[in-house]
Amino acid sequence: MNPKYKRIYCCTPVAFIADESTFFIRDTGLISRTIRSLGVESKVIMPLPYYEEDLRDEILRTEYKNLESAAWWRSLQLDAVILYSWAYPRYTRIAGAIHKAGIRLVLNADSNGNFGNIYGEQYNILKRIYLFARTKAVDFFRSKHMKYADVLTLATPAAEAISKRFFYGKWVVDRAFPMPCPVNPRMTYDGREKENLIICSGRWDDEFQKRPELLTATLEALYKRGCDAETHIYGTITEKLTRWHAALPETISPKIKLKGYLDNWLLVNEYRKAKIVLCPSRFEGVHVTSAEAVCCGCSVVVPLRPGALRVVIWYTTRNSGRVAADDTAEGFAKAISDELKAWEQGERNPNAIAAAWQPDLHVDKALNKMFC
Repeated sequence: MNPKYKRIYCCTPVAFIADESTFFIRDTGLISRTIRSLGVESKVIMPLPYYEEDLRDEILRTEYKNLESAAWWRSLQLDAVILYSWAYPRYTRIAGAIHKAGIRLVLNADSNGNFGNIYGEQYNILKRIYLFARTKAVDFFRSKHMKYADVLTLATPAAEAISKRFFYGKWVVDRAFPMPCPVNPRMTYDGREKENLIICSGRWDDEFQKRPELLTATLEALYKRGCDAETHIYGTITEKLTRWHAALPETISPKIKLKGYLDNWLLVNEYRKAKIVLCPSRFEGVHVTSAEAVCCGCSVVVPLRPGALRVVIWYTTRNSGRVAADDTAEGFAKAISDELKAWEQGERNPNAIAAAWQPDLHVDKALNKMFC
């Protein structure tokens, strides 16, 4: 990291609880800790109030109005700020204040290239027309927000997609830096032999976005094909998932394990063991699970949703996964089956997959390049 950077703070405009177990393992918490590990002063700035669980030595809380004040930002004498604003228009005044204070601004938009998430096949034509018009209006305000940034942390395909939208342009690509999400440097492949294991992790109670019904239908189709791999499902295990698993044929149910929530530091061992991670979602921004998995030598399999899962599809490049031919359970199951064959035939190399992605996704490597 360039020695001219003495103080790089992070900022989130949401008053999260800044605890050890959830806040400092990802996003601004992880970035700020990594900056300090590189020998540069850093804290996370966010609005009041303080919480009992806060690690107060690592954060700075203030009244929200101060976040919109250029004078307040100037008083901190910072060299750079990494702002997690998701490019939401309601936080434009914060981005503008940092810019006006003369501080280098790195903005994380957490985007797959589509702002507005219009992925609702269930909407009628009038609703979709309304959403289209609304998204164009939001685009206008988002572009004003993003123009305050010196650097935009976006996956390359997301930056390219945004640049082609009305109100944006080539400046998005010019300012883009390919760190869609920060991955902890501990997420590595340790050289162990990969097991015949498939994993998937998610908030399965969010049926609209995470699509557990597609996951279950896909796994049924996969095992009817004679698949002998084991599948571990992590995250929120709902009653519906439990009932589904209990009703599976005895020939299939032992191969599928409902594991539930697992601490991030334990999940890394699953990534290191597994060959494949699945993403059945309707849409995702950056999908942290897939980013962590490729850094641990897993390949990614994803259904064909080019706009809604653009960044996840990016993770399948560099010989690190596969996109299904369509967005159906049968198509998804075939892609998983084909990916397992690719592993069997030596077409996937976990060391090569990890080496291909860590320079872009490991937060320490990305920060060193960003502030070189």
